[in-house]
Amino acid sequence: MKREAAAFAIALIALGGIVAGQGQTQKKFTGGRVTLEDQGSFFIGGVTKVTEFATVPPAGPAGAAAAPVPQQITIGQMYVQFQIPANQSGWPVIMVHGSTHTGAALESTPDGREGWYPYFVRKGVATYVVDQSGRGRSGFDQSVLLEAKARALAGDSKRAADLIPNFGRITDNGAWTAWFGHLVPAGSNVTNGKLVVHGDAGDAEKNPDGTPHAATLFPTDAAAEYYKQLVPNAEATLTGSTCATCQPQALSPANTWTPQNLALLVERLGGAIVATHSQSGIMGHHMIRILKERGHLDLVKGLITIEGGCSLPNSGLTAADFDRIPYLALKGDYTATSAQCQETVDAINQRRAQKLGSTKADYLKLDEMGMPGVTHMMMLDRRNLEIADVMLNWTAKNTSKRR
Repeated sequence: MKREAAAFAIALIALGGIVAGQGQTQKKFTGGRVTLEDQGSFFIGGVTKVTEFATVPPAGPAGAAAAPVPQQITIGQMYVQFQIPANQSGWPVIMVHGSTHTGAALESTPDGREGWYPYFVRKGVATYVVDQSGRGRSGFDQSVLLEAKARALAGDSKRAADLIPNFGRITDNGAWTAWFGHLVPAGSNVTNGKLVVHGDAGDAEKNPDGTPHAATLFPTDAAAEYYKQLVPNAEATLTGSTCATCQPQALSPANTWTPQNLALLVERLGGAIVATHSQSGIMGHHMIRILKERGHLDLVKGLITIEGGCSLPNSGLTAADFDRIPYLALKGDYTATSAQCQETVDAINQRRAQKLGSTKADYLKLDEMGMPGVTHMMMLDRRNLEIADVMLNWTAKNTSKRR
């Protein structure tokens, strides 16, 4: 017993070292004091679903499964957390994360620095951070998995296989090679290769002009902490939809539920600026289409797309829909210039030049603005607050004053 107790104590000490950052003192995550008027969280949207597969059925007589019982669950809702500063100015900002992430990506950095969420609040902006519908604290529809299991046990393997959704996920090394650097040598994998950052001597990839990449601004020494926030895209358990004006008309679950709930949130707030990242870029556009269909296009006070999709045809929109919506597309260093985003910005500005629209669209490339090394996960980079200032300055200059 003494030996077991000692082993347990050692395990606890080891766990404590991991949790506390190997014995290091916990850093402050907020860069300064802020007085709040209100803070909290709530859920928005969602529908009820009656299913016989809400839970695992209890065992029946002789160990056989009991007859399924219809039960009601709620699916498709979206979790929202918020802080409203006492010195609030301007329109609220809604922040939306990208694929394989949750709202945690916007709260703080892996190396213990202030994230965009608290920084915007300190700057006087009421800020709302969401977990996409079907992801993180928003939950997902487990009944499709339980139904697939039941079908498989009943011998209907074809139906079971069709029910199991494809859970997309970014792996740890996949995130690294997509955004922060490379796996070398060529042809190696994570078990026999080496991960190097952009700008490393082993980085064979070059800039378009042939010069070496700038050193990445992502805190790669904290990559292990960053990997902990990567989660499966469980919105795949939800259903998709169709959009008659979109190209293509079939919409994925991701482009169905989150845009709908973002539209509800904008309506609830009486107007807001929406900032999307990566996968959620096109969701912001679908949100605008939904608000347009409801006659509430005026409630979108600005749209910021951070290295995400900018397609107007995909979301059933035209440049005219942005006549009174300021539009910003933002790009870091290692992502290629998006022809799609440039075309959308040009189309919006063309209407302004013809005096058909009153707002401006910008495609800002941070590497061309003297900020090299900005990664796709720019909200976590070492200069993340400088990038936040770029957005704050743009909104102050281009969005309307709140009355």
